[in-house]
Amino acid sequence: MNKINTILAAVSALLMLTVTSANSVEFKAGVSANGMAAYANAEEKMKGNTRITNEEAVLATSFASVFAEVSSDAAMGLGIGISYAPEVVDLEKETRTIQNVSGTGDAGENDSGDQIIDGKIQDLVSIYLTLPVGDTGAYAKAGYIQATLITAENLATGSKYEDIDMTGMQIGGGYEGSLGDMAFWRAEGTYQMWDDLSASGSEAGRVAASALQNNKITAEVGSITGTLSVGMKF
Repeated sequence: MNKINTILAAVSALLMLTVTSANSVEFKAGVSANGMAAYANAEEKMKGNTRITNEEAVLATSFASVFAEVSSDAAMGLGIGISYAPEVVDLEKETRTIQNVSGTGDAGENDSGDQIIDGKIQDLVSIYLTLPVGDTGAYAKAGYIQATLITAENLATGSKYEDIDMTGMQIGGGYEGSLGDMAFWRAEGTYQMWDDLSASGSEAGRVAASALQNNKITAEVGSITGTLSVGMKF
């Protein structure tokens, strides 16, 4: 639902700019090849705080996306755009073997066995503004981003983490050049500042006679993306 609302807001903004300055509007649409490098610092607390794990990870991925924009000369070339990437990255599967004998004997406290950690990131949506830097072909860019982290783990505890909606902001810039009268190309770099992530497991473990707790994961994530695009303008 969040992504639907985001897309509707972007389309409304594009239509508003079109209506208010129809005589000076330029439409653009195209496809992009993206390379992303990301860093994450994650912490997992097992139910009852019996085990806390901290990990840092770096990943690199490439993915394709499509975009559509409208800009207006009447607004100093200000543009509003939306981009979408259906698949971003399949996270590397990891298997851990745990041996937990620190519990009190209550169900769920002495969980042991293999834990398979897996998932993927998909449905990356970006709504952004672009502003030309004079007539040089360079431009600045800033916007809102969101994606979905699909979890596919198999935990020895029997717990499962829900999918996570990722949101954040991006800033960057690039250069645009012409390919004839109607086509263009772009080279762009952006930095993504993702909001902190948090997810709780589905199964609670008893840590006291009157208290239940769930596994919990929190993470800090940042990424940079380089993009090459080609498109048409109308």
